[in-house]
Amino acid sequence: MSARPLPMREGPGGKARRGTGERGSAIVEFVVLGVGLFGVLLQVIVLFGVLQRSSLATAAAAREVGRVVVLAEDDADAARRTNLTVDEATANHGLAPGSLEARISGHVARGERIRVSVSTSVSILQIPFVGPVWPSLAIPVEATHVVRVDRYRSFP
Repeated sequence: MSARPLPMREGPGGKARRGTGERGSAIVEFVVLGVGLFGVLLQVIVLFGVLQRSSLATAAAAREVGRVVVLAEDDADAARRTNLTVDEATANHGLAPGSLEARISGHVARGERIRVSVSTSVSILQIPFVGPVWPSLAIPVEATHVVRVDRYRSFP
């Protein structure tokens, strides 16, 4: 079998020329754009998963820190328990060590309200096995929990 010659067409200025030879270019464009869009879509899906995991981790850590602070004997004991609880929540949710940061406002005394805030940030652009591409692009995730120390609690 021999290849068929391309049909003659009129080009600019009325000159006859062979066909442009663009057969199959739509398939190539579709594949290139499809792979690019699929990669972006995949990154967005992974980003939403990481955001959800970080949101669950901060909420759980804030709630647990509130519980252990209320049971603490004094502010120093509350700080020690806070560090242990945040480290445990970080490990339980598969986050990097030290990625959660807890802040406590108020102090341990009868009838006091203690506000616990736990925060982290999630990098937007990440390449697998490499890490964040642009570290300044991050979404902050924060959870807050308010607890009250029992009015009738006795301290040593």
